[in-house]
Amino acid sequence: MKQTNQISATQHARRSFPLTDYNFQATVDAKASSAAVRPATKAPAFHKLSSEFFGAETSRDYVAELLFFILITGIAAWPVVSMLIAVNRLIRNY
Repeated sequence: MKQTNQISATQHARRSFPLTDYNFQATVDAKASSAAVRPATKAPAFHKLSSEFFGAETSRDYVAELLFFILITGIAAWPVVSMLIAVNRLIRNY
């Protein structure tokens, strides 16, 4: 990197913040790429990694987790459905 002094007296008088008097600029000698860089390889997709890792355990636990999820969803949806019924009755009687 080459240092260049680019501060003038008029710029110094206009600014109210601390000044620096060097700006770093890339020179022609700087290389844009390196010969030692290996070509990028595409990583396997996440779903492939997870299916390989959890493949054996998925079939055993699927049914139990599905039933547990249905139970939790039903318990969570019950008050919402009850509230919708109450709002519907309120609107009808109003």
